[in-house]
Amino acid sequence: MSTKRLFAVLALALLSKSFLRAGALENVAPQRGRYAAPITWTDEAGRVRKLSDFSGYPLILLPIYTRCPGACIQNVAQLKKALADSKGDPREFRVLLFSFDPTDTSSMLAEYRQRESVPLGWLMGTADQSSIDALLESIGFQVGKAGTGFMHPNLLVFLDSNLRVAKWIYGINYSGREIDAALKVASGRGDWIGQHSDVLYAILLFAASLLCVALFHHLRQRRIDPNDAHWRNQAHSS
Repeated sequence: MSTKRLFAVLALALLSKSFLRAGALENVAPQRGRYAAPITWTDEAGRVRKLSDFSGYPLILLPIYTRCPGACIQNVAQLKKALADSKGDPREFRVLLFSFDPTDTSSMLAEYRQRESVPLGWLMGTADQSSIDALLESIGFQVGKAGTGFMHPNLLVFLDSNLRVAKWIYGINYSGREIDAALKVASGRGDWIGQHSDVLYAILLFAASLLCVALFHHLRQRRIDPNDAHWRNQAHSS
């Protein structure tokens, strides 16, 4: 992880904590293997669609809102740049820009596509507030109201072909190679350590516990063993 990205993640964590204390955000984060909420949403042409329409393909999901003055624009621009440098076949995955602002309309999404030169192959949509909340909570995306806008992380989420969270990237300093790696995971290949991180952590924790018990037992035995050379020397000197 680069220094810039590490700084961004730490800053986001501190910001999230301050909002949590203020009651503005819930303590949610992406969870590998969790299913995205099966919502219905409306695209820029006004058609009502289902998230399940994406089943069978990895999905790159980028939450945004059209009135965002900076971060969302940078997120879209970086995703365009990274995918242009990617070796992935656009026919083998889907991209969805999802607005978490319920006041965004289909016409506003269409204007946003034109204004930000969003590729025609990408889909854009939004939903009502309850569906927005359900989807964001299921993918671990935190949003806090800030005046007429929103405070939100720069978070790119990758869903697998069963619409489960497979990978995510914080920040906007990722590369085409990182996109390819994340899509590989979303396709069910690679990232063995990431997929089994909970099990590995449990094993390491158990091994560390055993080591502590063994060390304690060893020190206790040395303290009470009458044949120990250290204690024999202490006895002779006395």
